Amino acid sequence: MTSKSPVRSCEDVDEDALSYAEIKALCAGDPRIKERMDLDIDVSRLRLLKADHQSQQYWLEDNLLKFFPEQIKQNEEFIIGFKADMETLAAHPHPIVTVEKPPAKTAEGEQPAADTPETPAAVEVKQGFAGMEIGGGTVTDRAEAGKVLLAACKELQAGETQEIGSYRGFAMSISRTQLFEKTSLTLKGQMTHLVELSDDIYGNLTRIDNALEKIPERLTATEAAIETLKQQMTAARMELGKPFPQEAELQRKSARLAELDAALNIDRGAPPEEPTVAKSARPSVLDGLKRPLPPRQKPDRQKNDRQER
Repeated sequence: MTSKSPVRSCEDVDEDALSYAEIKALCAGDPRIKERMDLDIDVSRLRLLKADHQSQQYWLEDNLLKFFPEQIKQNEEFIIGFKADMETLAAHPHPIVTVEKPPAKTAEGEQPAADTPETPAAVEVKQGFAGMEIGGGTVTDRAEAGKVLLAACKELQAGETQEIGSYRGFAMSISRTQLFEKTSLTLKGQMTHLVELSDDIYGNLTRIDNALEKIPERLTATEAAIETLKQQMTAARMELGKPFPQEAELQRKSARLAELDAALNIDRGAPPEEPTVAKSARPSVLDGLKRPLPPRQKPDRQKNDRQER
């Protein structure tokens, strides 16, 4: 149905179809007819396979000249961008905050005595908040930043994209394609990082941090993609230029088919010759015009009752 060569082929292995060829050969009294029919099917199949082989060779050549170099160059640019974003992320880390834990109560519910040099106070180390520039100012509280971000999402109209600030060195913009779809946040550095926001104040900030922390994974995946493309280039170079493996069989069967066509006087292009008639044996047109015409007979029609009255 298309101009492309078929990838899959179907061979005629039906017993009835083979018996038709045998019956035709038996009726004609010449077994070469069946041989020619089989050769015609084989030659058509081999020509399709050869066309598919040539298309595959052209596809490999185009990939070696255009596709593989362009994809490798694009992925190398991605690697440069991911490394630059990792440096930006390392330059804007979350601060480390130490918080003293309150002393635990005893079994009787009494508060223990004040800390002594022998029993130092318990200290908990937590990850702080690096701050977010949003709404024309800098918000240092995590909960407040989540509220301001959620308020900006609610004010966003459908089909609109709006820049709202920056976070850890990355420019932030929000967008929404349709009315009831969720808002998407874009972190723009050297590369683009997408985050789908929700109605959770703390969950949105966690999703943003997770998207930024996945930059090393994306870098590793891009490096693996380059190695895969190089392996495909090597395999394509090995396959390029290989001849059609069944070329000898195609030439042999095509030659035999031509011999059978010549022996059986099969010429599809030449029209059949009409037998010539001698001039004396042709009927005279003038004699046919001079012959009297036979009398016309009126057909007997049954009259209805109205015509009789």
